[in-house]
Amino acid sequence: MRPFVQLQRENRFEELSAKLHRTLDRFLAFGEVVGILLCGGLARGYGDHLSEIDLTVFLTPGQYAAYKGGKTPVPLGIAVIDGQLYDIKLVDYEEALAREYSLVELWDLSYARILYDPEEKLSKLLKTKLSRPVDPALAGGLLFEAWWHYRLAGDIWIYRGDAAQGHYVLNSALKPLLGALFLANDEYIPHDKWLVHFTRTLAWKPDRWDEELQAALSTGSFDLDSLRARQQALHRLWTAIDARLREKTGPPLSMMQRPFCEKLRLLVEKGQMPLEEWAGPDGSLVNSEPFHTVTRIRDGLVILDVERLLAVQPQEMYSWFYEVVEAVREAGR
Repeated sequence: MRPFVQLQRENRFEELSAKLHRTLDRFLAFGEVVGILLCGGLARGYGDHLSEIDLTVFLTPGQYAAYKGGKTPVPLGIAVIDGQLYDIKLVDYEEALAREYSLVELWDLSYARILYDPEEKLSKLLKTKLSRPVDPALAGGLLFEAWWHYRLAGDIWIYRGDAAQGHYVLNSALKPLLGALFLANDEYIPHDKWLVHFTRTLAWKPDRWDEELQAALSTGSFDLDSLRARQQALHRLWTAIDARLREKTGPPLSMMQRPFCEKLRLLVEKGQMPLEEWAGPDGSLVNSEPFHTVTRIRDGLVILDVERLLAVQPQEMYSWFYEVVEAVREAGR
């Protein structure tokens, strides 16, 4: 079962749905309407007196362009229509079909409900966009962002004795860490508004999830002891999520080190490669560790310095990068 809304408040879903269907014709007045999509909380089965009805109206390119300099039949954005709060968005269907959606957009789309689709073009859009599988490897960047804030920056401000600044940087670790948790469940990442709430109904969560999440969020007495306790809770969650992702994808080190391992292993396998093919158009990758120490450039090629790779010592580079070197050396033995 996918994550779902789990609230102990009066659910006015049926009432709001009835209001929507009574006013649906008003949105067909936009003219060349390709389709109408219900998004937001109501599409996920929940609404209350604070909810708006989120509608996306897809138009033909010509009709969409016409409204650029014209007046729409109903107001766009947040608006009250027939006594009900709406959030209305206009979209060029062809542009939407062509562009790449973000993970958050895909999350919203994955719960969306089609209200009007005479030529089944919205069905095609949803099928096309949602056929993109969730890639757990994307969690590497999110785990690095979380680690940088709770560990690297966290250690700095614990040592320097500034609890307020420390709690501030730990706050920034939560969003990417929770994003990685959704990827570990092969789920798209929710909008911030629902990010914590939807973790509770994920298929997999770290042990004692509610207690550990509370500890990761709590600022306690707002002193250094509470900062340390919060950092430890974040580390336990980070470690559990990283372990789960590694079970699925198999890297020897943490997920955040995986891209570095893959790049260095590729160079070990090939010996040398065109710089642009290996590092990308700007070639900047070769100037960051661990690659800077163990490569050289000649005639547009990046060349592995095998002797340096085998001889490099822990004190010669940041421990995070040395672990990558050591893992690649171990794999080759």
